[in-house]
Amino acid sequence: MNPGDEVVVKFSGKDHPGEVISHNRGWVMCRILLDPLWDYGSITARLDPQPVVCVKDVFVRHAEESH
Repeated sequence: MNPGDEVVVKFSGKDHPGEVISHNRGWVMCRILLDPLWDYGSITARLDPQPVVCVKDVFVRHAEESH
């Protein structure tokens, strides 16, 4: 995965669209788009609508191209 790649990130038990910022040693830093209706637990009210998250690369896959 390379910076700028469009991806789907499994975060807090849900898939989110996102963009890769960096990928290093099995971890991917991405900016994701949160689902405003999803319950992220006690941190929900403090989350930015487009947070930067760092997750293991097994939780990130390339977004499918739409034609």
